[in-house]
Amino acid sequence: MGSDNNKKDEDVIDEPNYVKLIGMVMMMLAIGTGMAVASVRFDSNKSTYDTKIEGLQQADLQWLYLALVVLGRMIAIVNFVPMGYKNNLKGNIRSNPFFYNTEDENKTLVVFKNDGSMGMYNRSNRSIQHMVENIGVLLASIGPVGYVFPKQTFGTVCVFSLGRILHQKGYSKGYGKHAIGFLLSTLSVLTIEGLSLIVFLKASKILSE
Repeated sequence: MGSDNNKKDEDVIDEPNYVKLIGMVMMMLAIGTGMAVASVRFDSNKSTYDTKIEGLQQADLQWLYLALVVLGRMIAIVNFVPMGYKNNLKGNIRSNPFFYNTEDENKTLVVFKNDGSMGMYNRSNRSIQHMVENIGVLLASIGPVGYVFPKQTFGTVCVFSLGRILHQKGYSKGYGKHAIGFLLSTLSVLTIEGLSLIVFLKASKILSE
């Protein structure tokens, strides 16, 4: 009877709390928007930006920029959801995007090889996969946001690129050593989303400064 209860406990899965997730990703967007506002406020080309945004407003294109924000926050949410299922996993095993088991009676768990050059290879490739999972909104934003804020867009792409290189280099050495790269690349994505939000808010006359 006791073993049956333990089995039931193991089968209990904590489903994602989407209310909390939405709150978290919106808080992250607020941080990115703050960095975006700072990058624009101290730029001498503010009048040029305002002129471009007025043109976008006349063409009713501000919704394109809001669409980029929605896309970015959706990507964030769907990337956070799987992480919740790995809360009980520690160390390099967290780099596994999938877990397999053998088809024999032992049902042996099959995971990435973690040690030596093969482990470094696996985690380096996982870093590439992680980049692909998160780069969508950056690629979609370079053109539209770059038209209004070319220097800021260049800066965010540079920071993102540096972050991804550091992420891969750190991840190859072991889980946790990729943190600085993850932070830089994440902040750069949040900043370009924040720039998109600024365009929408200013073109919609919600933000005047």
